[in-house]
Amino acid sequence: MVDLISAPPTLLAAAEAAQAEKTERSALLYAWWALNLAVLVAVGYGMYRLLQTWRAKRRPRG
Repeated sequence: MVDLISAPPTLLAAAEAAQAEKTERSALLYAWWALNLAVLVAVGYGMYRLLQTWRAKRRPRG
């Protein structure tokens, strides 16, 4: 890593200091994403079923 106090103000030093360190993703994060996806699918399916029920009730009988 570049020491910004003693380093000359060059574009290379600034670019090296601006690079983010790679972080590790935990299994808990992937579980959270999977849970969010499952909830999103469940809400979408519930809306679909409600719409189908509502449309079936609106149809003329006979």
